[in-house]
Amino acid sequence: MKQNQSQDKNILIRQSVGFKNLRLHLDKNGKIILNIPFFCSERQVNSFLEKHQDWIIEQQKKHTNKLIFTDGLILSVLGKSVQIHHNSTDRGSTHIQDNILFVFGDICFIHRRVHDFIKKQTAFYIDNKARELATRLGVKINRITMKDTTSRWGSCSGKNNLNFCWRLGLAPLYVLDYIIAHEVAHLKEMNHGPKFWKTVSEIDNNRASAEIWLRRNGHTLR
Repeated sequence: MKQNQSQDKNILIRQSVGFKNLRLHLDKNGKIILNIPFFCSERQVNSFLEKHQDWIIEQQKKHTNKLIFTDGLILSVLGKSVQIHHNSTDRGSTHIQDNILFVFGDICFIHRRVHDFIKKQTAFYIDNKARELATRLGVKINRITMKDTTSRWGSCSGKNNLNFCWRLGLAPLYVLDYIIAHEVAHLKEMNHGPKFWKTVSEIDNNRASAEIWLRRNGHTLR
């Protein structure tokens, strides 16, 4: 299989005799991939890309601006709006005071320290909330794990293990609460049938607004 970079450097072209049609898709890192048959002309490729230009632009907007924590950035942490304030002269642990998220040490460590802080705070919140909801439903949680997933916000395994994306800590609290309720409900109903959604509604009533927010703004958490 041959691989080439298109004139638009954000699109990777893969050419193979195994490909029957031209096809655009995203890989797990948000990279745009174009699969093309082996005997496909440059004219066909350009025409196909032009036809799907709106889709390409939309995906590039979503995935080219990776979330980076920098000094002065305003963000939401568990529903609270805070501004990152870096202090290189003093020492201390990353913490929130009033509406300021204080980060200490060398400036090159800001992103990692803010990331670790948000992940830890989000994990603590999710653990408490999920176990509270599980008690209400009469189900048990085996283990809760925080991940950095790009394809899903949460998941539930048959062994009663729950997984959540730590970036949910940057979303409005009602969105995070809904995702927690969604996964906890799977401990009772491992499907998306009527009984499942009835279970979700018993422990959370933000499904509609949360799903709208995620559709419109979920890419900003990537």
